[in-house]
Amino acid sequence: MAFFYDAPRGAAYSWLIDYAMERSAVFVLARRGEFQLMEEAKRVFSLLEPFLIEERRISERDIMKRLEEETVRGNGIEYGAGTYYIYRCCEEAAVVLKQAADDLFAWQHPHLPEDLNFWDQDGQDFLHHVAHERMGGLQIGQEEAENISAMIPGLFLSRPEHKKFEVFWQDVLFHKPRKLEIFGFGIQEIPESIGELKELKELMIHESYVTRLPAALFGLTELEDLTVYTEDLVEIPAEIGDLAKLKRLKIACGSYHGPTDHVIRIEEVSLTRVPPELGRLRLLEQLSMNYTGISELPMEMGQLQNLSFLDLSRNQLRSEPEFIGELTGLSYVNLSDNRYNPSPQNQFWGDYIE
Repeated sequence: MAFFYDAPRGAAYSWLIDYAMERSAVFVLARRGEFQLMEEAKRVFSLLEPFLIEERRISERDIMKRLEEETVRGNGIEYGAGTYYIYRCCEEAAVVLKQAADDLFAWQHPHLPEDLNFWDQDGQDFLHHVAHERMGGLQIGQEEAENISAMIPGLFLSRPEHKKFEVFWQDVLFHKPRKLEIFGFGIQEIPESIGELKELKELMIHESYVTRLPAALFGLTELEDLTVYTEDLVEIPAEIGDLAKLKRLKIACGSYHGPTDHVIRIEEVSLTRVPPELGRLRLLEQLSMNYTGISELPMEMGQLQNLSFLDLSRNQLRSEPEFIGELTGLSYVNLSDNRYNPSPQNQFWGDYIE
């Protein structure tokens, strides 16, 4: 199966619906659990009713029986109890699917029916996805996958050649995903061309040898989630404050993307300062900074009034930050294993605030 790297959306989603309709016999939608469906979901079920072939109910007992008998389910969508609606493929139905959503992973309760899938003539998966897991793919050969991925911007399919960073990055710039993971390539810097990914919402960098963040990263104003794991980060630039939509920020040094014979000592970590501009991130909800040389924090962090989760364990803080009392929305805080409260057993437990 050729797996989706990111959700096909916009024109890529529309193209994918037509592509799957032409190559499949039926498509399937699920209704699961006790969700109260919203009006849009009800409307979609109503509009698709003329194309309905079968309703198939699968109970919890059926699921347990499969597990007991070690039976492999026939289709990926049937992973849980629910009602499964099987429709015939046709152009009219394609119009409904394209008008109902603009993103393949949008097929989730309560807004829409769940997990749009397509089956071939033999009743096997052609297009399978699990929307809430943000995973899925097409049952096609590698050559076909490479052809359509190279032809349709936004239809980003993972392929073996992506083990090479240059190939992976070329596809990243072509497809411009909203979620990007840069992990284990062994690179020393993130290209400044990352600034071309204007719609990027989630970025995870896990590269041992990256020591600086590119200036262009701080122009990604749609970014909501930023994670940086590396051995030794030199600094957090003041421009971090420009990421006005950021909700989650995680930074950890002493991190390695593979086996290593040497782990940097916390006293050797270059990151020793947090810029006061961090306090401008008024939408920030979760903040983690771990295994750094940071010994004090700017009072401007007291302006992070949306913060509910704070993990500052394993740093070099000399005292508890004075602004903690100002963060009235905190429900979890972890300040363990700093210079003022070392944890010799290296067990780091946070406290939930009542």
